[in-house]
Amino acid sequence: MTNWIWIGLFTGLITLFLFVYYRQKKAINYFKIQEQELDQYAVEVESIYSQMRGIRHDYRNHLQVMNTLMNDRRTDELDAYIKQLNNELNQVDTIIQTGNTMIDAIVNTKLTSAKNRGIELFATAIAPKTLFLEHVDLAIILGNLLNNAIEATSRESSQQEDRFIRLYIAPMKNTLYISVTNTMVENPKPSFMSLKRVNRRGYGLTRINQAVEKYEGIVNRKWEEGVFATEVTLPLKNHS
Repeated sequence: MTNWIWIGLFTGLITLFLFVYYRQKKAINYFKIQEQELDQYAVEVESIYSQMRGIRHDYRNHLQVMNTLMNDRRTDELDAYIKQLNNELNQVDTIIQTGNTMIDAIVNTKLTSAKNRGIELFATAIAPKTLFLEHVDLAIILGNLLNNAIEATSRESSQQEDRFIRLYIAPMKNTLYISVTNTMVENPKPSFMSLKRVNRRGYGLTRINQAVEKYEGIVNRKWEEGVFATEVTLPLKNHS
């Protein structure tokens, strides 16, 4: 009888170990994939901004080319040239301009996507040119905040005229204050607020929490009268 008890305990321990191991492995793999996606995202937005800066830097050359085509009455070529420039410039709207390349790239890329979905935008952003926060962490925080806002707001009826996202970023008492507010008619479920359920949005919220905690910052979330708001406070200096 005793042997069977020991066998049962051993089997239970092995089962528990395997369960914990595979669960942790799954979580680690997910976060590795997300880190790779964020790294790629940072490269992509920087590439877009470099392209935009290049076009603006060379605007005199573009004007000269267009002037030549116009004088030679090569209207078809002129029309194609203008359309090409317009397409390149419209990849990302300059909705905010703080001077911090990473913040500008992330925010403008995300808010351009929201604008293309017909969401009304209110954005004010002031930020130091350089921050001690790692770019990946900044991308995790801002990227997930705006992804969640866009997803929640996009779920509202496309005919609804008061769909909006409001973003505010500014230094405040030695911290960087970030506020994202968006329309959300239905009160989010307790599982969404407490992060107890495992889902795509829940992972995004967890990643925000982890990145903010890394810098001993603060996250506050609340829903009230059809509006969901998230406030993030991050120290501007490394206190470690």
